[in-house]
Amino acid sequence: MYSDNRSDHVRTLTISAALTAAAAATLTGCGNLSFGTHHEDRTYSAPANVTALKISGAGHVEITTSDSPGIKVRERLRWSNDKNKPTPRHITRGDTVTLSSSCARATIGVTQCGVSYHVQVPKATPVEVHTDDGSITASGLGGNVKLHSDNGAVRVTDLRATSVSLSSADGGIHVSGHVKTADLHSDNGSIHATGLTADRLTARSKDGSIDLGGRATVADVGTDNGSIVAGGLTADRITAKTDNGGVDLRLTTPPSDVRAASSNGSVHVRVPTGQSYAISASSSNGGDRIDSALRQDSTSGHRIHVRSDNGDVAVSPA
Repeated sequence: MYSDNRSDHVRTLTISAALTAAAAATLTGCGNLSFGTHHEDRTYSAPANVTALKISGAGHVEITTSDSPGIKVRERLRWSNDKNKPTPRHITRGDTVTLSSSCARATIGVTQCGVSYHVQVPKATPVEVHTDDGSITASGLGGNVKLHSDNGAVRVTDLRATSVSLSSADGGIHVSGHVKTADLHSDNGSIHATGLTADRLTARSKDGSIDLGGRATVADVGTDNGSIVAGGLTADRITAKTDNGGVDLRLTTPPSDVRAASSNGSVHVRVPTGQSYAISASSSNGGDRIDSALRQDSTSGHRIHVRSDNGDVAVSPA
């Protein structure tokens, strides 16, 4: 059952399925304050009219999809002293359910408190997740997807979405599937999009490598500190820039525009033969080579520009 507050049209979920609890106290002191490892598992379903999911302030989150209707949640509460048990919240506004939790201020020493989730959703469900301290894994999502972790990796497979935004402040990003628009960002971690098909792909890492594959009609990728590698990539237009690292692009079809550059590293672009290219290759401190097997034509609609401030550059057959 769900309570209905008509003043703000907010419905709060109540636990409707199995509830289990386990606690192991390893130290007792300071009156009735106990320390140890405590957890409590809860399962419930969102109201039938809910078609979108939001999760905030969580630990590890795992999302799977199903052909069955309705959103089903299994949450685990964790705490290390009985004064700091997390308080979960399940709020429904309109067609969206929001899962969140809060912890009391630590009463003594270092305490642990948090909630992790395993959620099953219909494939077309829009999903938005923000975790404070935990990884995010998801598979089969078909709605708009926005996932962010402050401290953990983000791994998404078998996408069938219109748009996806994946970001991590401290963790890598792994993504595969089909999406119209993909925006990938990591402050401290590598980005792997080797099995992704996208109309438009944007990938940024401040400190990590970028590894691409699959197909992207338009790709714009860059890293401050790391290499950029595309093995077996189909792309019409691609821009790849790194401040400190090499660039190695292996394109399976003739691109219309390639711009690859490194401030400190080598740059190598490989493209199919049988097509003429307008090629520009230059290095301030390194060699430059354009393979004679490639047919050059300055008027060609297939343009390739490669540059390095400190490193060799080359354009050769794929």
